[in-house]
Amino acid sequence: MTKLLVRVVLPLVAGGALLAGCTSTQTGTASPAQSPSASAPGTPESSPSASGGGGTQSITDACSLLKMSDLSSYGEFNPPVQDSDASARSCSYRQKIASASDTAKVIGVNIRDTASVAQVNDTGGGVLDKDVNGRKAKEAPGSASLPACTLALPVGDASRVDVALVGADSADQACQIAEAVAKAAVEPRLPKG
Repeated sequence: MTKLLVRVVLPLVAGGALLAGCTSTQTGTASPAQSPSASAPGTPESSPSASGGGGTQSITDACSLLKMSDLSSYGEFNPPVQDSDASARSCSYRQKIASASDTAKVIGVNIRDTASVAQVNDTGGGVLDKDVNGRKAKEAPGSASLPACTLALPVGDASRVDVALVGADSADQACQIAEAVAKAAVEPRLPKG
């Protein structure tokens, strides 16, 4: 009987003592916590300078900027692949191909929280000024040996969203597709400001 008492009652008493030690009582009046989105204007959370003029932080899902249906006129694509590393949060789609000898286009968006359009890298074809639905963008076409293009759309002062395409027949074609996708699908979904 003593062993049964030790096995059953002792753990219950010890557990009750642990739970009692974890509780605390505070005096005052309970009120709901204020969410960051409800902060007063001018606080660091809502100040344009604190978030880079609006910034990309409000974009929580890269695939919300580019959907498979946005690419239907460019062929059939596999479901999106999301990735995240120190430099970008991304969502990309790889075109389905008929044979191994075909080249698949890969198109996607890269959200760069800490890189402005002024920091777009030259990938062989220079960096050009573009206007995408009134947004001052930068375009970096690839070279003849790299048929690719990156179109960088500013979001605030210190962040951007890149529309990138690789696997086109030429850098010119890659830029035409990237610009068309940016104008029709990606730019309208970006935060304004």
